[in-house]
Amino acid sequence: MQAIETFAQGRLLGILSGDPQAGGPVLVLPNAGLVPRAGPFRLYVDIAQRLEAAGVRTFRFDLPGAGEAPFVGGIDGAAATRLALDHLAARGIADAFVVGGLCSAADRGWIAAGEDERVRGVLMIDGLCFKGPWYYLGFARDLLRRPARQWRDTLRRRFEGSDERGPPTALFRGWPTRAQARTELRAMLDRDVRLLLVYTGGIGEYLRDARQFRWSFGDAVDDPRVSLHHWRDCDHTFYSRARRERLLDAVSQWFEGFGGG
Repeated sequence: MQAIETFAQGRLLGILSGDPQAGGPVLVLPNAGLVPRAGPFRLYVDIAQRLEAAGVRTFRFDLPGAGEAPFVGGIDGAAATRLALDHLAARGIADAFVVGGLCSAADRGWIAAGEDERVRGVLMIDGLCFKGPWYYLGFARDLLRRPARQWRDTLRRRFEGSDERGPPTALFRGWPTRAQARTELRAMLDRDVRLLLVYTGGIGEYLRDARQFRWSFGDAVDDPRVSLHHWRDCDHTFYSRARRERLLDAVSQWFEGFGGG
């Protein structure tokens, strides 16, 4: 079951999948980057269909300036996400949410969880993480597998960016510093927010070694409310059907912990 929902005074719209009267939180999926709300190779559609079969509702929408959504003055990604939650709550569809998705949509989920107590969970696929010593160890390990003629250009590209601010892409994705991220994550856990963190081999720009997670987030990675996967064999968009099924299984199983779905 799908329904079109308009919000922000009719200027934005999204697709609500699942039974509107079902219980449990709604998974809200802002579009990733400039890819429309269907997701790369329809990843978000696949997630919505899998969760609908499990009784979980999803709401996927285009942020202003992406997909079919026009630029809307005064409404950025964070504001549009809040308006989406406000709309679903005002319509009586849900009063609790999980927010996130792939890449920049993962960032939207992190920000929403820090700003809005209605957010009970965050889905982060290739979201924020920081380099640190384990990144450079992993980088050196991977570099030695390359022909020597490629070393200079590879070194120049990969060693750009600060450990504390993340990779260069973190600047336009609005990441916090590592210290801020640790504080923000602890505040989420204190509110009993649950997080599913999935990282792929497609983000070698800033992730090379699983030990970076503890460097980035500290002991919070051991918290039972943090579910963490590092799948180096997966690409950033889960193009392979088998690897995509692995992600869908993980998301569906994780949602069982919320109840009501």
